[in-house]
Amino acid sequence: MTRILHLIASNSLGGPEKQLLQHARDTRSSGYEIVLGSFQDDPEPPEILAQARHYGIETVSIPGGIRPGLVDDLAQYLEHRAIDLLCTHGYKATVVGHFAARAARVHWVPFVHGFTAETWQVTLYERLERSLLVRSPWVACTSPAQARELGRMRRGRNAPLVIQNAVLASRDFDNPRARVPSREELGFSRGDLVFGAAGRFSRDKGHSVLLEAFASLLAMLPRQPLRLLLLGEGREESSLRAQARRLGIEDCICFAGYQPRPAAWMKIMDCLVHPSLTEGTPCAVLEAMLLGIPVVATAVGGVPDILAHGESGLLAAPGQTLALAEEMKKLARSAPLRKRVGADGKRHVEQCFSPGRQRSLFEMLYKTLLGNAFTIEVEEPLHGVA
Repeated sequence: MTRILHLIASNSLGGPEKQLLQHARDTRSSGYEIVLGSFQDDPEPPEILAQARHYGIETVSIPGGIRPGLVDDLAQYLEHRAIDLLCTHGYKATVVGHFAARAARVHWVPFVHGFTAETWQVTLYERLERSLLVRSPWVACTSPAQARELGRMRRGRNAPLVIQNAVLASRDFDNPRARVPSREELGFSRGDLVFGAAGRFSRDKGHSVLLEAFASLLAMLPRQPLRLLLLGEGREESSLRAQARRLGIEDCICFAGYQPRPAAWMKIMDCLVHPSLTEGTPCAVLEAMLLGIPVVATAVGGVPDILAHGESGLLAAPGQTLALAEEMKKLARSAPLRKRVGADGKRHVEQCFSPGRQRSLFEMLYKTLLGNAFTIEVEEPLHGVA
């Protein structure tokens, strides 16, 4: 049995974590044994590992922190547990995994999910991650746009492989004990049209642009009752709340916080808005489309590869407040458009983003890496890549 470790630094059960859990469960009968690993900074293990154990998936928890023995601990695990391939997700896993794989002489491939530049520290870590991505023998991306950009930087090395996220049934990961309130309990009236967004509150997710666009939309349609439901939490929450007060729209917005059943909360929404400034293949968009909820999203990263403008969704230029408001207005003014876009989006993701298709791509990656001999040595010195 070929043993493959997927390592991710995780503090919540978000999109990448759900994708890995699904993959580990879906690959059991294919000749590959998937192990899920993470770093443990708190007394309790990361949620992804708790979920994995619930499903009977083997896990490994590497004591976290920035410490000299971090690479050695991972390298020893790779050797002692006979791991054939290490897949890393995110800058911490990729940097630590690169050096651990070299020490243990294990095949290694980093996965690119996107870059946030959320803080200056994260920006530095991501620059180091990019340097490794440019020079690694192989790299996997979650969107064709990422693969094209990274491919231009790799200067003749193996072209990046693309494995897009799959659309997952929400029941597999929802917490059934987490109650979802009714629209009325949230303060929404029966006739309200509810726009929503789901994602962490960080600058790269574009929530500030969404609030500006929503304020513009209210001015465009003063007689239409409109509301905005925000699912998520993060370092930008206080500034977003202050922005809503400055714009005079706080009474029309519900900050619902992090929710363990996001798909169930999405059913409250009439439309999903995804205003990201940078993106891979966003799971929130896939989940909304699977539910038949029409989506307005910014044309960044892999988003244009998910939905076609005017057919399976609506696209707006990133960071453009009025452009986003105009696309939202189209859906707000037309129930038939909302119905058609929602139905087309549901049909599209069911056909093109199935877990079965993703499993086939993962297996192709494993066969390519483990079937070919290649070195994991990086001969060139590391440096930041803009």
